[in-house]
Amino acid sequence: MMRRCARAALSALLLLLAMPGSAFADTLTLTNPVAAACVTDDTAVFTVQDGALHPVRGQFMIFPPGGAAFRPFVSNSTGGQPGQLLRMYAWSAEPLDSFTVEVGQAEPGKPAGPAVARARGFRCGSVKGMTVWMVLLGIPPWDAPGEYTLTLTAVAGQRSYLRLEPFTVDARSFFSERIPLSASLTDLATAEDAQKTRESRILAQVLGTPHADAVFETATLVVPIKGTRRTSGYGDRREYDYSNGTKGYSIHLGVDIASLEGTPVPASGRGRVVFASPRILTGSTIIIEHLPGLFTVYYHLSAISVKVGDVVEKGQVIGAVGMTGFATGPHLHWEVEALGTPVDPDAAASAALLDKTDDFFDINGAASTEGR
Repeated sequence: MMRRCARAALSALLLLLAMPGSAFADTLTLTNPVAAACVTDDTAVFTVQDGALHPVRGQFMIFPPGGAAFRPFVSNSTGGQPGQLLRMYAWSAEPLDSFTVEVGQAEPGKPAGPAVARARGFRCGSVKGMTVWMVLLGIPPWDAPGEYTLTLTAVAGQRSYLRLEPFTVDARSFFSERIPLSASLTDLATAEDAQKTRESRILAQVLGTPHADAVFETATLVVPIKGTRRTSGYGDRREYDYSNGTKGYSIHLGVDIASLEGTPVPASGRGRVVFASPRILTGSTIIIEHLPGLFTVYYHLSAISVKVGDVVEKGQVIGAVGMTGFATGPHLHWEVEALGTPVDPDAAASAALLDKTDDFFDINGAASTEGR
């Protein structure tokens, strides 16, 4: 049976003198995977089985026996909606080694289930001489509304801080469309092809690999081609009528911007090119990393004007509109990815990636020297 702080169930629970001005007052002795002490707060819900901690809710500070606990400053979010890009921060007087955030399925009284979204942090600035870590967490467009668990983890050496709290994903409506396809496009979409499989794996690796030094763009991303017609939106539910009488289904992960073939395509922000090559389904493709794990993606181009490793400026022409790959007409498919999670490009471009106006945040620290 699980109990809050589980006092009756744990013979290893010891009383620790309350920290001044803190709700942390209890400590556990853990043995799995290594010997450690764990201080909990008075809202903590957990079990300990075979010396291993199984947290459900609350705050936990884990440290070596005889050592001292640490509690970093950690911001959080209580919820979001599909497609949202959430910004969270952590900082401490003691340098952090990592900061990660995860959203997992929740069941009452049980540890967080499988992750539906996760992100790793990166150093982005300083506050009062302390290095600030930032996480950009994307909520996928396919997440069902409901209650989840938000897990934040900060690590400094052999010590760690863990916080689990409720997280709500709100409902969001998406447009649905039905698209008839020609025989050639049907074959392109449905034919088994080992090359398509290889390209899919490469794309997933690129979008899932952040580079710690990629702090290039801190201001607002810009829509690459403005004032033209949108032919598809983010999160659109698509039903394909294949020419052979069967059907296919997909979720559109970016926005489609119609434009004349050959129209110049500028970069949405300063960044480094991490992919620039033709693909079977997406045609000539460019991917730019603007912050560690935050990418903009450009599909169906008729020309590519950059190469992998190039650092491009916001507004610099990187290619031209086309209809290469799986496309029914000339357009730019523009996508924003947060460590492999596609987020709403318009929402991601509606505010600065890092808000330099925050009173507590001195962006002229680490961010001004990294990625330059």
